[in-house]
Amino acid sequence: MGEATLARVLAIVSKVSGIDPEKLGPDSAIDQDVGMAGGDVGDLAEALAAEFGDHVWQWPWQRFATLDEGLGCFFLPQLVWQMLSWPFRESFSYPDSHEHLTLGHIAAVIDKGEWFEP
Repeated sequence: MGEATLARVLAIVSKVSGIDPEKLGPDSAIDQDVGMAGGDVGDLAEALAAEFGDHVWQWPWQRFATLDEGLGCFFLPQLVWQMLSWPFRESFSYPDSHEHLTLGHIAAVIDKGEWFEP
């Protein structure tokens, strides 16, 4: 991956997410580390497409972040389960089924000009 491309990706993600660019790096994942979901992912794809081309829209974004906004239909049962099982698991968190899409991989895909698996 080119350093110039990575620098632009970091700047774009910083602008869209509002996170200080000093806190972002090539290993930062859009969902798990940056916390992007819903409209933010669409805004990111739009900003990347504006600078690097429309092929960005063809990436499998749904594998890496939640694209819809709001609470899902299983929110309440998950919340009850989290509260009941919390003492046994020693943590209160929702399982994240999304794969990691790092900013470094985004830059590498842009440099290659086509999607490839992380």
